[in-house]
Amino acid sequence: MEFKTRWPKFFLFLIIAVLVLAGCQNYNEETEGEGAASPEGTPAESNENFDAEVFNFATNQDIPGLDPHGSAANTTFRVIYMTYDRLVTYDGTSTEPQPQLAESWEVSDDGKEYTFKLVENAKFHDGSPVTAEAVQYSFTRAINVGKSAAGIFSKVIDENSFEVIDDYTIKITLKEPFAPFVSTLGTAFGNIINPALEENHGDDLGESFLSEEVMGSGPYMLDSWDRGETLVLKANPDYWGEAPTMETVNIRFITEASTARLMLEKGEIDMIDNTVISPEVLGQMEGTEGVEILEADGYQIDYMPMNTEKGALADVRVRQAIAHSINYDALLESVYLGKAERIVGAVPKGMFGFNSDAKLYDYDLDKAKELLKEAGHESGLELEIAISEDNEVRSNTALLLQSDLEKVGVTLNIKTYAWPTFLDLVTTGKHDFGLVSWTPDYPDPDYNLWYFAHSSSKGPGFNLAFYENSEIDALLEEGRTSTDEALRENNYMEIQNLMAEEVPYIFVAQPKLQAPLRSWVKGYELNPMNSWYVPFHKITKEE
Repeated sequence: MEFKTRWPKFFLFLIIAVLVLAGCQNYNEETEGEGAASPEGTPAESNENFDAEVFNFATNQDIPGLDPHGSAANTTFRVIYMTYDRLVTYDGTSTEPQPQLAESWEVSDDGKEYTFKLVENAKFHDGSPVTAEAVQYSFTRAINVGKSAAGIFSKVIDENSFEVIDDYTIKITLKEPFAPFVSTLGTAFGNIINPALEENHGDDLGESFLSEEVMGSGPYMLDSWDRGETLVLKANPDYWGEAPTMETVNIRFITEASTARLMLEKGEIDMIDNTVISPEVLGQMEGTEGVEILEADGYQIDYMPMNTEKGALADVRVRQAIAHSINYDALLESVYLGKAERIVGAVPKGMFGFNSDAKLYDYDLDKAKELLKEAGHESGLELEIAISEDNEVRSNTALLLQSDLEKVGVTLNIKTYAWPTFLDLVTTGKHDFGLVSWTPDYPDPDYNLWYFAHSSSKGPGFNLAFYENSEIDALLEEGRTSTDEALRENNYMEIQNLMAEEVPYIFVAQPKLQAPLRSWVKGYELNPMNSWYVPFHKITKEE
């Protein structure tokens, strides 16, 4: 849907207020009559929907595909974290890698050789053992597929990096030292795939096959997938590790946040994806009987990539003008309701390498107009911002941005897309602006900055600004290969300073992580760097 407006301020903000409250209004309309919640918000239904063996999880975005090495979608990651295993993993709220398929490892003094000892009882879903050869196959395939996973591994390892010492021992020799290497192995891209996939390689290394199939060793197996409706996971009865606590996990795709909220309050679902419901509606849910709002600090970043390769946004003065046009305080207060803080760059507060002194752009309309005039856009500049559907925070943010930019003579048209279409748009460079969120899969600034800023990451590698700066490339490459933490920190600080000047991205907010769930859900913890990791295999339900 496209929004264009030049209404007076009063009516514009009245409309914004109505839209922000839409989730609440829809809920009130839908819940009138039989089965409605009481005026105090207490569900009229009892716990008749409780089933200790079944976990119902609601999200609003379907899954593009299930290939661990080919997908860039967080919705995919949620499923493959449960259906595959990795050499290491992240547990609970920890940002330190823990053993999984690798029970131990040793690192050479020069930081290039990693020797992993695998557990000997792990099996793929077809019963075949997880061996050192499977590890070699998986990482080699990731490199050869050349998509998302290759962004981490291609400059670090190649087909000659592996030495299978025995069935359960493998040595990986890096082309050059890579400080966060072990941490990267706990990402979705580090999932170990059954080499039997070779039988279904076809012309695309099995990408087509894995788009709808799973060939992992994880605690859950894919049972069924009705696109746009429900994906069902069943506990792996022969899982080599600790037995999954939930027998069945239903990931249900519910596009309306108000519907998901009602279903949670009635006990028809157990948890809602923490990205689905706005802070305002979450606040309204507080105090509802049987519902809890789990809150934690997180590394999520909400940001706007600006396409630096085309049109007016290729001019740094235009990008700086836009940065000066945004009333950040009003945005944080009205959209996030104080449940977020402004962030200076791509490294979130709390992570190693965070630069608290990087330049922040003041809300300065006069400066914005001056920069636009210098760039030859004194009036009449028209841009488009792309957002994915069914996300209240992004739609409300876009409306406020539209209002702010109108004050400096920039018309911002809002275009809403289904998630797969949106993802294709921004990764192929067909956008002006995008509005997206990012959570790192491993706790090192290399992860965020490499994807946001290295020239090799343009587009499908997540550099959605199509940004290129040779100085930044050099600093990133040095940071990757050094084991000197002080040098690495200095490099990452400088990168944030350079990016602040050139403004390929506008960093909107670092929000609190908030997840609405039934009070009978036990054992769920929000991981600060990866809220997409939902450990269904460790969650229990207790009335």
